[in-house]
Order: sequence, then structure tokens, then C-alpha cells
Amino acid sequence: RVSKGPVSRMVAVIWLLLLGGRPGVGSTSLPGSSSSPPVGSAAKGSVGAAELDSSGPDAASAPAGETAAFNKTAKIEELLKEAAELRFARRVDEEEEDFAKKMFPKVAEAEGLGSAEATALRGELYLLGEGVPANLTLAMRHLQAAADRGNPRGQLHLAFLYDWGMHRASPGVKGKDEPLALLHYYFAAVGGQPEAQMVLGYRHLYGAGVPKSCNAAIKYYSKVAQQVVVHHAEKSIAKPIELVRLSDDKARANKLEETEDVIQYYQHSADNGNADAQVALGQLNFYGARGVAQNTERAAEYFRAAAAQGNAAAKSNLAQMHIQGLGVQESNKTAFKYFQEAAAQGDAAAQNGLGFMYLHGYGTKQDHQKAIKYFKMSSEQGNVDAQFNLGAMYFAGMGIDVDYGAALQYFTLAGHQGHIRSLFNLAQMHINGLGTVQSCPIAVKLFKSVSERGPWARALSTAHRDYLRGDYHSAFIKYSRAADQGYELAQSNAAWMLEREIGYESTDKNDVALLHLQRAAVQGNVDAHRVIGDHYYYGLSKAPNFEEAAKHYTLAGEQKNAHANFNLGFMHQHGIGLPFDLHLAKRFYDLALESSPEAYIPVQLALFGLQVHALFLRLKGYYESWQDGTVDPKKKKKKAATPEKDSTDAGSSGTSSTKTTTSSNQTGDAAPVSWEDVLLLVACGLFAVLIFFRSQGARN
Repeated sequence: RVSKGPVSRMVAVIWLLLLGGRPGVGSTSLPGSSSSPPVGSAAKGSVGAAELDSSGPDAASAPAGETAAFNKTAKIEELLKEAAELRFARRVDEEEEDFAKKMFPKVAEAEGLGSAEATALRGELYLLGEGVPANLTLAMRHLQAAADRGNPRGQLHLAFLYDWGMHRASPGVKGKDEPLALLHYYFAAVGGQPEAQMVLGYRHLYGAGVPKSCNAAIKYYSKVAQQVVVHHAEKSIAKPIELVRLSDDKARANKLEETEDVIQYYQHSADNGNADAQVALGQLNFYGARGVAQNTERAAEYFRAAAAQGNAAAKSNLAQMHIQGLGVQESNKTAFKYFQEAAAQGDAAAQNGLGFMYLHGYGTKQDHQKAIKYFKMSSEQGNVDAQFNLGAMYFAGMGIDVDYGAALQYFTLAGHQGHIRSLFNLAQMHINGLGTVQSCPIAVKLFKSVSERGPWARALSTAHRDYLRGDYHSAFIKYSRAADQGYELAQSNAAWMLEREIGYESTDKNDVALLHLQRAAVQGNVDAHRVIGDHYYYGLSKAPNFEEAAKHYTLAGEQKNAHANFNLGFMHQHGIGLPFDLHLAKRFYDLALESSPEAYIPVQLALFGLQVHALFLRLKGYYESWQDGTVDPKKKKKKAATPEKDSTDAGSSGTSSTKTTTSSNQTGDAAPVSWEDVLLLVACGLFAVLIFFRSQGARN
């Protein structure tokens, strides 16, 4: 039992994480990386493994009725697990019919055994159109049936349908039923559905339809974060989840699987003795990533081949596989040997692994001082697991004096790289004020970050796969559900699809897109501010509002968004929503170029247009003054000899400068035409004549 008090609970958590830890936790490296596969403790006789081993005798000794019920439940769980893996592992090029033949028999069998979860899953498949044509009526029917039986998954998806008005014949926010949606979300959250808990945590964090409350948000997010930490500690191999932002043209078109040509290239290089290719193929087979089927035995073969050539990363990978007994025989001594060799070559993952073995006495005598030594060596190279291990040792005082400040420092270093348990520990320390001041806002953001790394995040990866396959309806629904759970990436992607009328048909698509963009902007998406500015500028949702557009362009421009700065320059040049000021227009055009080299051509064209604009205003002012006879040429020249301080500085800013420039430009009281202006005008005329004669020649 954990004794009372925040410090005691925290120490207990740290000890549990260390005892159930592994050298390579959180490693989800892609081919070519030197990091190693994660090593777990299931093979070391962990609590989870012991419970699984003892389940058989318990079931056998139970009464016949209980045994039958136990076997039925186990069968349902097995079928649903297989169905979930089929959905996640589905390839982009797999046909709907082939997928349905593998998927639906398992769902039907589980449903026949009386599983409400299977009924909810069938409803979800009709909602998404996976393996069957999308049918909201059938989706509502099955989800309602599951929800009536108290199934949290059914309640979760029903809440989503009510929240976005999809339960009606014509979907849209105008037909939404938010109170009923919140009711279903609440029941699903009470039933332990992590996605529903995330929805309520997000809503309370930002006050979206519910009272804004940091404490309420922590209540929900901390429960989900705990599930993520437990899942991560129990998972022997954490498959990487690839996140794609649809607004990125290059990333959007990339497939989640490696092409056959790329795999053959790796294979050819590996067969010719290329150690890097052997390590890359070993990692692909170990994780089952990029469309390669998971095969730990084959991964071990590639790692052995590379290790025989002295490759340090391969030795580190083999060592961690020997600790778990994955694809190789379990052996702490062999693992220790490989770790020693790779660590001597300077491999950071091996140094961390060696420190881990000294910490627990695996394959060698326990030695906390040597553990700290190797953890520090690895940490200095940026190894995230070593940083976590050092933080845990400083917090618990293992072989070193307790130092919450040092623990916070190392957890922060690891947290910046997305280390799940470090983020969780940081949240706990900010709640309890250990090594830092108490802060609910910081703690809840950390818990949120951990929560978004759970297995349900795979929906973001499968949504992109659906998009690539052309199943835009399913992709949009998945992004929208994840958006409700607070994923900023999903909010941005859902808005991107709505703006292009992909996957969703409704008269209020622009309103829905604007809502997603506003939520993404609040979470720090700079480009979302720029797109919101476009919505207000062009009046996509309501009447154009240039002042509001300028406000959001400014917010994005302050974060060096080139597109936003360009737009601000255009608005200043033409006096749209901002004071008419050619000098400020030039300043923002220059800022756009500084922010992105890709803006060179449009900025140069804009600057040329700006010079023509300025020339036109000068000629116009000179002509009007001469026509009216209100300006004495002698006074004009005398005045021109003493230029104004503020209005001539193109890079100046401030209230006085803006006012001076604005009044000067608007009244046409500008300096007389200089010889540069005359040359520019002549050049423009010659350019126009050249275009005319070339067009005539083309016609002939």
C-alpha cells in the first residue's frame, strides 16, 4: 500500500516505474536511426506476466458455469483484439471487400456471443464506412443498442453524432444537441472510456460548452494519463504512430508504408553487407512498421549480421532483445556483453542499457554508482531514457542524495523529447510543488500531452491512410472525433478538409471549419490564425470583417508566418482594414521574405507593384497640384529639399510615423518626381511596347 502524502505517493510511483522500466522505453525510431527497440520487463516475471500465467488454473478450478462465462469473455476479448489489429494494420491498397471478409466474421462472432462492445464496433464501422457503405441510420441503431446496454464505446460515438448534428438527416452544427452529447460523454467517461474522458478534460480546460475549470480538467486527464503510462510499461514493443499534417503538401502525399522498391533497395544493400541497411531492416521487422510484417526472429538475424561487422547500434538492439527474449533466447549475460561492447564504441542507447543493468543487477553485480556514471554518459548524448532514469534516481535518492530540482531538470529534458513517463512525473511534481511551484495549468497541459500518446492516437494514422485511399468520409470522421478529444493536429486537418469540401457535405461547413481553426489557434497553431484571418477577410462564414482579419494576421505575423506578413503588407498598401501606409506595407513584405525564402518571387513582385503604386501617387499629386495652380514650383522645390523625418524611413514604425505617412499619401502632397521615377516610368512603357509587339508577332 502507498502511504498517504504526495511525496510518499510520488516515491512509490517512481519505484514502480523503475522496477517495471526498461532501457529503451519510448524508442520509436525509423530506419536509419541509431536508437534501439524498447526493452520490457514482462520476461522478467513482472506482475502482469504472473497474472497471465496463473489464469489457467483459476479458471479450471472454478465451477462449470463460471468457467464457461470466463471462456466466453476471453473469446470475445480475443476476437475484438484481432479486429482492432486488422483495422490498424490495414494497408492503403487493401480493397474494401478483402478487408470486410477478414473483419466482419470476427465482429459477428463476438456479437453473437452477446458482446455489446461488438455491437458498438459494428455501429462505428457503419459510421465510418469501413468494409461497408457508410450508413448513419444503421450506425445510430447499433450505437444506441450498445449504449442502452451501458456500453461506453456506444455512448462515446453517440455523443459525437449528437454533438455535430449527424443524428439528423441534414448534418451540421445548427442541428446539434450539445446537452445530450455531454450527457453521453459523461456516462462514457464514468464507464472508463479514455476518449470520452479526454473530451471532457479538453472542454473543461478551455471552457467549451462546460464551466472552465483546471481542477476538473486534471480530474479527467490524470485518469487517462495513468492508463497511458501503464499501457506503455506493459507493452513489449511500441509501434510508431506517424502523424501527418494535411496542409503540408509533401507529407500529405507520403504513404504510410514503404514502397516495394524501397524495401528491395534495403534488402539488396543488406545482402551486400551494408550494416546500416541491415539495422534499418532489423528495426522495420522488429516494430512491424512501414508495411513490413512484424517478425522479431528475422529482426534478430539482421541485427546479428550488422553486429558481426562491429555496428554498435546492432549490438545495442540485440542486447535489449536478449533481455526480453524477443526473437532470441533470454540471457542477461549475453545482453550485458553486447551492451559493454556497444557502450565502449560510444553508443548512447547501449550506455543507457548498461546503466540499467547495473541499476538492477541484471547480468552483473548491482552498482548504483556505475549506473549513474553510464546514465550520465548517455544523457550527455541526448538519450531520452537515460535522462528519465537519472531523474528517477535523483527523485528517489537511489545511490545519490534526493534532489527534486535535479530530478525536475532531467525529467524536463526527457519530456521535451516526448518521453511519456517523464511528462507524467513532471505533471505530478507540478501538482505537488516538488522541485518547483505548484501549478495546475502546467500540470494539466502535461497530463494532456501524455493522454494524447495513448493507443487511441492510432486513429490519426489510420485517418491519413483512409485519406490516401480516397475514403475521405472515414478520414474526416476520424479527424473530427480526435479533434473533439483535443488533438490540435486533428483540428487543423479537419478544418483543412472542410475548406476544400472533402469528406463532409453541409451548408455550414465554413462555420465548422472556423470552429476547428479557433480551437487549434488557442493551442498554439500559428498558421491557424492566418487561415482564420482569411475566413474573416473573404467573409467565408459571415460578412467580411477586415479589422478582425488584420488582428489574426498580426497574431500569426508576430510568430514569423510569411503568408500572414505578406497579407498585412497588402492591407497596408491598399488601406483595407489597416491605415493606408506604403512604408509599413514595404516593411511587412520584407518581413515575409525574412520569414521564408520561398516567398522571394511573390515578395519581389509585390515590391515592384509597390514602387509603381508610389510612382502613380507621386505623378497624380504633381499633376493635380499643377492643374489647380495651388502650388508654387519654387516653394515646391524648397520644400522638397527638407524631407520629413518620419515619412521617408521605410523601416520606421510607431504611431507618429504611421500618421505622418498616411496623411501625406492620402492628400497627394508628395515629393516631386525624381529622375529615378522617370526612368522607372520609361522602363514600364518600353516593357509594355515590347509585350505588344511580341503578341502581334505571335498572332502573325
